[in-house]
Amino acid sequence: MTSNRSSEVKWREWGDEAFEQAKREDKLVLLDITASWCHWCHLMDRTTYTNPRVIELLNERFVPIRVDADKRPDIQDRYLLGGWPTTAFLLPDARILTGTTFIPQEAMLNKLREVDMLYHEQKPVVTMHVTSMAAEAEYERTQAELAAGKLDGQVVESVAAAIKQAFDTVHGGFGAEPKFPYPDAVRLAFLRYRKTGDRGMLEIARKTLEGMMGIYDNVWGGFYRYSVSADWTRPHYEKMLYVQAGALDNYLEAYQVTGDDKYGEVAAGLEAYVTRFLSDQENGGFYGSQDADVGSYDSNAKLVPGEEYFPKSEEERLAIGVPYVDETVYADWNGMMASAYFHLYHATGDRHARDFALKTVDRILDENMCDGRMCHYFDDQARLFGVLSDQVYFAQALVDAYQTSGLRRYLANAETLVGFMAAQLQDVVDGGFYFQTFDPRARGELLDRHKPFDENVAAIRLLTQLHHLMGGHTYRELAERTLRAIAYPNIVESIIGAGYALALDLFTSSPMRIVVVGDRDDEKTQEMLETGLHAYEPQKLVQVLDPAEDPLTIGEQTYKAGEEPVAYVCIQNVCREPVGGSEDLAVVLEDVIGGAPS
Repeated sequence: MTSNRSSEVKWREWGDEAFEQAKREDKLVLLDITASWCHWCHLMDRTTYTNPRVIELLNERFVPIRVDADKRPDIQDRYLLGGWPTTAFLLPDARILTGTTFIPQEAMLNKLREVDMLYHEQKPVVTMHVTSMAAEAEYERTQAELAAGKLDGQVVESVAAAIKQAFDTVHGGFGAEPKFPYPDAVRLAFLRYRKTGDRGMLEIARKTLEGMMGIYDNVWGGFYRYSVSADWTRPHYEKMLYVQAGALDNYLEAYQVTGDDKYGEVAAGLEAYVTRFLSDQENGGFYGSQDADVGSYDSNAKLVPGEEYFPKSEEERLAIGVPYVDETVYADWNGMMASAYFHLYHATGDRHARDFALKTVDRILDENMCDGRMCHYFDDQARLFGVLSDQVYFAQALVDAYQTSGLRRYLANAETLVGFMAAQLQDVVDGGFYFQTFDPRARGELLDRHKPFDENVAAIRLLTQLHHLMGGHTYRELAERTLRAIAYPNIVESIIGAGYALALDLFTSSPMRIVVVGDRDDEKTQEMLETGLHAYEPQKLVQVLDPAEDPLTIGEQTYKAGEEPVAYVCIQNVCREPVGGSEDLAVVLEDVIGGAPS
């Protein structure tokens, strides 16, 4: 394979200067959305963008802009065209003319000439075409929103039925190739089994996790992003932090539900991989991803693709080199992984996981939080403020940190972020939260505000938990408005709606709450806190109320303090008599939880 000459393309950063140049010189923009972990992006650099004629055409007739998808989720969100790399041709005002993904050399030469000629010879037609596409997209979005608003108990049943229908009974997982992990679908399967005893749902979850072992790295641990084949045997070899978080949650829950050590072993192997490759053990923080290939960041090195590299032994791998790790600490993905590490502690008692998650949360609070909002990442200075995913996933990690540690400052910071979401990201008319704050200086597709489904689902769960932990009606009302705002039938009645069903179940069925009242630093308080955390109940909430610092009334319930710490177990807003000591609490929890399927 030839060396990489893509740096000879005069790549520009996304910004005013590049678009002002395009307008001044009347040129189209070629937008390349790439990623550090992306195999096809590396291949396009070493083929298409290394072709001298492509380089010449791009530099002479276009304004080429390159964007890192992970660092600019706002641009990826509005301009990604089916996958990575995205190759989009934009008008000078940043609206999309046309585009696709990977383009081979000769096809790129033809495409560059074609769109350049079309733009300069038929500009009125091109402009009209772009305008009509935008109007059509707006109409489709409006129709989808008009259909929204369904909110009843049948939604959970509909999604559960969709999961059963999509389940691959032969290989596990959902749908045909390519086969991606669906963490929320597995979570919902476990929840339905727990609540209804439906062993078919348990089988769906277990067979899916067994199938997913086909994309597990048996040498270093950790999961690849997905499988090209339906039987999970042809991995796409990049390793993403958010994939590790979802998989860790799933295998830990499988271990808690079944008691089967093999699930715990996978979780331990995943943690070992993250410790070795995807974390800053000294300072806290999880790294974003590890590349699918070796040699991608050395223009003169041979590119060794993942399908050649990862089947090798550790010794063989290390002799070749180690795939590049993007050491950027992204707030949203760190929130997901910190929450998974707290879950690891709850399920196994792994104190290293707990302590590292707390260290990570503290680091990101220090570096990424400014004026009551999170930035996407910190690179000597804060980058990209006000994106919903950063606020909601990190706020969830803060809630989990509060439950795990009993320290109220984590809960206070979560409330601050939710306050920012309500003030700056909320659709005050129809409910739900926009992708990011409105920027009047934005251009092109970035001017179109929309409400991302997954992040709004995460917001519902977060808001519902805060309602139960804090009391009052504000958080519950925000959660209900968001539930209604994103209840699109084509989503919430399909497997894509699994996260929505989980959030709706939490909202409509009051979760079990374990409340420990006592001096936060008292050994008995901490023992009862740990007992509550280690008990398995999918939707439970655990908190410490220290009479010296915390209000003892939450909603309509007042918890009484005594000379010694006590613990309350509450279901459907009815609390059992308080108990003193972790052993007595364990007995009550066994009585309350023991009737569930196992």
